[in-house]
Amino acid sequence: MKKISLLKIAIALTVINMYLLTCTVAGTIEAPEVVEAPLPPADDNEDEANGVGTSDFLVPTEDDKPQHGLPQDFFTISFGTVPLADKHYSTTYTPSYELKEIIAGNTSSGESSSTETPESSSSSSSSSSSSSSSSSSSSSSSSSSSSSSSSSSSSSSSSSSSSSSSSSSSSSSSSSSSSSSSSSSSSSSSSSSSSSSSSSSSSSSTPVQPDPQPKPNPAENEILTVNNGGEIVSGKAIDIISRIVQNEIGATFAPEAIKAQAVAAYTHVKYNNTHNNNPSVRLADNVSDSVRVLTASVIGQAVYYNGEIIQAVYSASSAGYTASSGVVWSNPLPYLQCVYCELDAQYDPNYGRTKKFTAADIKSRIYNSTGISLSGNPADWFKIVDFVEGKYVGNMTIGGYSSYVNASGKTVKITGRVFRERIMDFDIRSSAFDISYDASSEEFTFTTYGYGHGVGLSQNGANNLAKYWGWDYRQILEFYYQGTVIR
Repeated sequence: MKKISLLKIAIALTVINMYLLTCTVAGTIEAPEVVEAPLPPADDNEDEANGVGTSDFLVPTEDDKPQHGLPQDFFTISFGTVPLADKHYSTTYTPSYELKEIIAGNTSSGESSSTETPESSSSSSSSSSSSSSSSSSSSSSSSSSSSSSSSSSSSSSSSSSSSSSSSSSSSSSSSSSSSSSSSSSSSSSSSSSSSSSSSSSSSSSTPVQPDPQPKPNPAENEILTVNNGGEIVSGKAIDIISRIVQNEIGATFAPEAIKAQAVAAYTHVKYNNTHNNNPSVRLADNVSDSVRVLTASVIGQAVYYNGEIIQAVYSASSAGYTASSGVVWSNPLPYLQCVYCELDAQYDPNYGRTKKFTAADIKSRIYNSTGISLSGNPADWFKIVDFVEGKYVGNMTIGGYSSYVNASGKTVKITGRVFRERIMDFDIRSSAFDISYDASSEEFTFTTYGYGHGVGLSQNGANNLAKYWGWDYRQILEFYYQGTVIR
């Protein structure tokens, strides 16, 4: 029974160590290789899984109404896009040479203990304990422990085991040699060797082993409250944030991008709860082990500017530049500024996507939402007046009109964002777009750059920074939220 229990313990320790190493919590792994699969066709339906982002942005007071053409109620609009959990990325972890040696060492140690004789159970018990503890920290001691199975007699097995477990000490080798020379008193020699082994083991330095069950972070039990599709949900921070991260990007992004998303999500919810608001989110029903472990490794950390927690908004993709909160919500914040994103054009799957609409469809949408009746050559219906912060459309005209009166009697200035959200009802991915018209097919083609409002963290951008430039989650967050610190 002892031999079986020790074998189970050794196997359990090996499995735990492999799990911790794979999740980047302990040990050494090679840099993860992230493979990008071919992109789906550019004209896929909008219900394809691709980015939720934040849906809430708090404006300070009624006195701070925007002065740039967008009415106050524009800030309460819901950014109802679908999750990014099925993005076409996969991450492959390859165990390092050291990990492979540890696994091999534990296996041979287990086989050794099963072949020992009953007479040597007491000595092999101490040897197995020593072997199992040293196997998780050193491949050399695992190899040395496996040599104990070659002993022919119980006294030799005991002596060999004890010298193996204390191979780093010079005193154990002398004990082993005295044991082998005095064959007539094998039991006393074995006893002497065991005491010598234990004394040398206690005097030698033993590496600190990783805790298979890390101590819980108090922040994990902090209570957060969110609006999950209209249902108010309160729960532990680790549960709420893990479910948000799972829904937003899933488990296939680079680990540092997942951690960056977890910190951003925690900061966003924490900021809103502090201001008596329950932010609109989508919570996944099930959370993968890797997402939960990575979230737990950063839970409680938040993004701060001048000592105060920030509005950590985020979206699926930026458009070569992030958008500033001043342009999008007419509420400029120093940490939500336009940032140049070098990798977007080359690697972001939402950069340069196209979608086609018939002229009849466009004409109907515009009339129903603005009351503007279009006629004449469709190629002349739209005019983009200017771009802001890269490719984001600033002012534009439709049928020669630069504004319209909505159902509430308010005058609404036509901008790229108004066109995307109010007229097209989010049927194009971004307010950064180009428009072309093909008379032969009577279709408009919208080429969009990015996905979502584009302010703050870009989820695909974070993945690319981790994947191609090797950035960690702190570098990623401090890049998108300018002038901030993570603590």
